[in-house]
Amino acid sequence: MNGPGPGARRIVLVILGFGVLAFASYGPALRGAFVSDDIGYVSGNPWIHSLGGSNLVAILDPTGPAAAHTANYAPVHLLLHAGAWQLFGANTFGHHVTNVALHAVASALLVALFARYAIPFVAALFGGALFLLHPANVEAVAWIFQLKSIAALALATGALLLEPRRPLAATALFALALLTKIQAAFAWPVLLLAIVCDAPTGARARRARLATLALWTLALGLALLPEMLAFQRLGHAELATAPLAPSERLRATAGFVGRYLVMALTSRGVSAFQQPDLPASWLDPWCVIGVAGTLAMASRSLATLVRRQPEAVFWGWVAGGFGPVSQVLPFLYPIADRYLYFILPGLIGAGLLAARASLERLARAPRSLPARALVAASIALLVFFAVRSHERAQVWRSDATLARDSAAHFPNGLPALLLRAQAAAAQRDVAATVDALRAASARGFDRFIDLERDPLYEPLRADERFRAVVAEIAGVWISHVAQRASPTAPELRMWGHAHAARGEWDLAIEKLERVVAMGGPGSEGVRADLAELRARRLRESRRGADGEATR
Repeated sequence: MNGPGPGARRIVLVILGFGVLAFASYGPALRGAFVSDDIGYVSGNPWIHSLGGSNLVAILDPTGPAAAHTANYAPVHLLLHAGAWQLFGANTFGHHVTNVALHAVASALLVALFARYAIPFVAALFGGALFLLHPANVEAVAWIFQLKSIAALALATGALLLEPRRPLAATALFALALLTKIQAAFAWPVLLLAIVCDAPTGARARRARLATLALWTLALGLALLPEMLAFQRLGHAELATAPLAPSERLRATAGFVGRYLVMALTSRGVSAFQQPDLPASWLDPWCVIGVAGTLAMASRSLATLVRRQPEAVFWGWVAGGFGPVSQVLPFLYPIADRYLYFILPGLIGAGLLAARASLERLARAPRSLPARALVAASIALLVFFAVRSHERAQVWRSDATLARDSAAHFPNGLPALLLRAQAAAAQRDVAATVDALRAASARGFDRFIDLERDPLYEPLRADERFRAVVAEIAGVWISHVAQRASPTAPELRMWGHAHAARGEWDLAIEKLERVVAMGGPGSEGVRADLAELRARRLRESRRGADGEATR
């Protein structure tokens, strides 16, 4: 089943060529700012800003503050960011360059893996280039904190390449991939199906591969436990305002499959911060596409598995990549471009293997009309994707451009509602601002601190209606963090500010005093916050006393 694969020199040349294409396509994002989750993971993460002993211990500790801060146990991811921070600091250009370069490496490794499965090299090169330039991957590459997706895929693909000849080294890479992002678990079913579908190589070799599978199983189990514990800190964000019944969740998942398939095949539907309305019926077009696509993929994967064809390995890749984002554990944003990063390689590999016989015939007659037509169509598709990716990269310059992109695609989504609130605030329309903020809260918005600090809302802050909605949203934040057994120092600090937003001064001060007692990074800033809150409490008490005296 397996071919020898391309040589190392050829892959180095592919990496260089892919690097040129990647930087040309992603160029508009290279000067982009830290946005959204970049703040929590990178620019505002005190545990990666120095590589001292205490920070290293905190990053490696499965129950430590670094895992609690990010609600993920991914120490390799944080160590990569820590190394990048030592090199580039707050200069985002270096962080973006790192992501783009590593994406080129990951794409080139896919070329090597496709060729290993006896896909003609030119076709394998096309598959890698398709992945490199696919517009859905712009989110994973242009978003700095998504370094974890790129590195995890590169490590896992490297593990699959090494496994037949260097099983221990492959196991080490697989473990590192899991500790970068747990979605690298897709490689486990890929290895399982590779063992099942591989041509007989002798009992001893088969036992050795099964032993490797056992080691990978152990690594996956050991990585999964702390990751699940960390993830539980966030709670389960339901897909809608109320928990979904099993039938509704299944229908929603079918709709997501439909959207992913259309994005993968055409790039239609890519967007920042996707929050689609859930399908109300199984006749919803996205559900129809999802069900039809699932049945087609399932039947094809079963047929190839029965015949022990290598194509089944890549259908296993698709299933393994989709499993973690299938909404078994729901997220605030149930679908995202970046989730395709682990699914696309499986779809591309399965498609190339399904067409391998035809590709080999065309390769034997490269000057024939069908061969030339296929080459022309392939180049046209790559150019189209490159242009689309270049356009999408411009979106990843700031939070504002991201919010506008999301609002344009999802007018009922959270970014659209927040833009609506900001527009109303600019017109000093308190009622419209409050309505939009309550709708945003219903869709998961709990960043009350933005409402307190954004100067746009300054003219509204004296209005009781605005203060009431800020207090409501702060109360939602308190209810979320109160469910966590051991809140981190940053969470306690924000908890204190949430009580302050509600005028609950004693509770606010008590939370900040706990943070000061904990010590650690940022404690000086907390002391300043504490002094300010005490002064505000004193002013409020005096104002109340003056009011009583007047009456």
